[in-house]
Amino acid sequence: MLKSMLSSIVSKHFKKRLDNLTIKEEDVANVLKEIRITLLDADVNLLVVKNFIKKIRDEVVGKTLSPKEDPQQFLINAIKEELINILGKQERELNTDKPLLKIMLVGLQGSGKTTSCAKLAYYLQHNFQKKPLLVGLDIYRPAAIEQLRTLSNEIKVDFYEKGTQNPIKTADETIALAKSKGNNAIIYDTAGRLQTNKELMEELVNVRNKVNPDEIIFVADAMSGQEILNVATEFNNNLGLTGLIITKMDGDARAGASLSLVASLNVPILFIGTGERVGSLDVFHPDRMADRILGLGDIISLSEKAKDVIDQDKVKRSFTRMLAGKMDLEDLMMQMEQIGKLGSLSSITKMMPEMAGKINDDQIEEGQNKLTVWNILLSSMTKKERRNPSLFKKEPTRKLRVIKGSGRKPEEFNKLLKEWESSRDRMMEVGKKIMRGQNPLAGF
Repeated sequence: MLKSMLSSIVSKHFKKRLDNLTIKEEDVANVLKEIRITLLDADVNLLVVKNFIKKIRDEVVGKTLSPKEDPQQFLINAIKEELINILGKQERELNTDKPLLKIMLVGLQGSGKTTSCAKLAYYLQHNFQKKPLLVGLDIYRPAAIEQLRTLSNEIKVDFYEKGTQNPIKTADETIALAKSKGNNAIIYDTAGRLQTNKELMEELVNVRNKVNPDEIIFVADAMSGQEILNVATEFNNNLGLTGLIITKMDGDARAGASLSLVASLNVPILFIGTGERVGSLDVFHPDRMADRILGLGDIISLSEKAKDVIDQDKVKRSFTRMLAGKMDLEDLMMQMEQIGKLGSLSSITKMMPEMAGKINDDQIEEGQNKLTVWNILLSSMTKKERRNPSLFKKEPTRKLRVIKGSGRKPEEFNKLLKEWESSRDRMMEVGKKIMRGQNPLAGF
């Protein structure tokens, strides 16, 4: 998310030993300067950065450490604490106990608002057994309404729209409709613009006044620049925002501007979007995000997500086959599918403490490209071929068919088979060591 993980800046510029165990201004001058540059480069608001640096300086300069305390860790802890303050001390959850929870999503066109509506409905449906009603109010973009209809069908929730009818009238109709259909949550996908204007705000205010929503959530794209602060402020002044959703947090977006919204508006981030799938909406935890910004990973969120999206039975069966030396290309394809459910390779590595900040963007891109190529090749094979890869040696025409059908190169096909065979053999050796009661990782 940030080009330089803050913990690596501390390691690079902060002395391990202090002259007299007391931190002086000159001890932290360089590290605070580079952190300031890094945050500004990530589009964090200037005022937020100034306050952040000042509070860290006030917290650490003049502090005397005990001989056992690690100066670097002390500074990292101070930075983390202040990051948590900026991001919002504690996560705030939706009040899902309401008999009819009404949520209004607002934001600019292209921010991911419509997709976020469906993700939120899926989240309420699967985590709180809610029966949501999705409402399309963006009458100026028919494609938005059709997109919401498609997503509603995909996640099997109720959907309501009335074409080009006045959105205020449509919104008014939803209360009685929800009660008659047994819906206990309504999510309104409101109109967006490329920029704010008086007509848009008037319409949104009228919708709010008509349905009296419990939550008014602003959806912001993590790739947005500094202008998003002015936009969000205008929405907040007119509507009174209760929360934020930051989308596209799975990529390499700098995200500083959107994360500055909390400190600037005093409005909490409720969720972050971490992928295109309807299940890619994560509850926002300030402490975990602080760890990710520092480069310390977020293994808890990764574990929770794995529990939600990965098919445990499939993984267990496949792992058993792997240890028995029976791993085939069908197992490989299934494993790649399960990994894909967790998000992009970039987002996964940033959440793993041992990998966050230690694998560069080129390596991640290379790995992601390899997975893409392998998926294309594997999809071009029949299930029989994936279960019996030896067929490619017995019948070379099969290999030619897969290469031609996939549009990939022969060397890519050969590399796939070579790396699969190597992985299969390594896992078989692990299985043998486990059976003998030996350390399975010895020698690897």
